[in-house]
Parts: sequence; structure tokens; C-alpha cells
Amino acid sequence: MKKFFHVKRGDIVVVISGAHKGKSGKILEMLMQKNRARVEGVAMIKKHEKKSEKNPQGAITEREGTVHVSNLMLKSLYDASPRRQAGLATKASAAPKS
Repeated sequence: MKKFFHVKRGDIVVVISGAHKGKSGKILEMLMQKNRARVEGVAMIKKHEKKSEKNPQGAITEREGTVHVSNLMLKSLYDASPRRQAGLATKASAAPKS
């Protein structure tokens, strides 16, 4: 059985819920079995790499973790949403005037 999501690899998305709310990036990979996506620059995790011939010292590298697809929204839809427009208007009126 195939799963279909509202986003696909290569789409620009915004995280709308969770610890990374407000961050945006391009979808690098879809993990269909887990209903998750790997988004560029979002949910960064540190990966400890073992010593090897290629990397004799070992290393701690940073890479993208995954985000559940229900927490993602297409950037074009997010920017056009009335809530987004209302939030921008509120921020503009609350800004201190010099």
C-alpha cells in the first residue's frame, strides 16, 4: 500500500508545530514508513563517528534529524494564509516607533 503526503522531496516547507516551529527549508528525504521527512537545516542532531581509515581521529558531525509530516506546511501556502498575514500586521503595529 502506497502512502501519499501533502509534501514531497524538493518542496520548500515551514515547520508549523513542535520544537522547530517557524523554521523552513527544503525537503531532502521522505521516510514513508515512519511518516517523517528530513528538512534541510531543521532538527539538527550530532552524530558521533567512530575512528576509521577514512577518519583516523573520529568526529562529531552535525546532520538533519527528521520531522513528522503533520508538522510541515508548504511555504507558499504558509505565506498566503490569513493567520500569517494577521501575525505580520500585529508585529508591525507592536514595533517601537523611533
